[in-house]
Amino acid sequence: MAKWLQVSLHLPQGRTHSCYHPPTHAIPLDELKANPNALHNTQFKLQERKQMKEGTRPEGCQYCWNVEDAPNPPEGGRLSDRHYRSSEWWVKDAWDEVVNNPWDHDITPRYVEVNFNQACNFKCSYCSPHLSTTWEDDVKEHGGFKFSNGTGHNDIDYLRRTGLMPLEVARKDNPYVEAFWKWWPDVYQDLKVFRMTGGEPLMDNNTFKVLDYVN
Repeated sequence: MAKWLQVSLHLPQGRTHSCYHPPTHAIPLDELKANPNALHNTQFKLQERKQMKEGTRPEGCQYCWNVEDAPNPPEGGRLSDRHYRSSEWWVKDAWDEVVNNPWDHDITPRYVEVNFNQACNFKCSYCSPHLSTTWEDDVKEHGGFKFSNGTGHNDIDYLRRTGLMPLEVARKDNPYVEAFWKWWPDVYQDLKVFRMTGGEPLMDNNTFKVLDYVN
């Protein structure tokens, strides 16, 4: 059910995924212009739902397939995270909507996690330049970590190649943030869980815009 009812939105990067295990994928701007629902209901994700409805396995969900296919399963089989996600309390009222509609039905998620921007005044060692502006400034000045075994960490070129660094528009007029606010009134009415991440959410005006809306 997570593929339908849960979404994490990385708006500085213009990326999304449903459930934490699959890799993120880009939200095409042409889809977004046609329909703000594409923040969650991308064509990529719709195709994965189609596969699931047809009983085949999307590649992005390999984490769960590996758990379920592990050797020597206990009686009744192994429970992967997809079983746990499908039994969450925020799933129950939407179960019939998912089951009874076709794979290309635009569904409203019940669990939304959003990162509006990477603004942060800390550079915690476990964090990264793509999630903290202070880390980004530090790495631009001093470079990424170099370890004695020859590996590195927090290299901005690598983060850019993998699509993790925020887009150039992220600190200005971000079309993904714009689309979020067009989509928000529709999402809010069925919302069960909402999380704001960052960066540091208290450094972002959108956090207070959300609070004003729900007040």
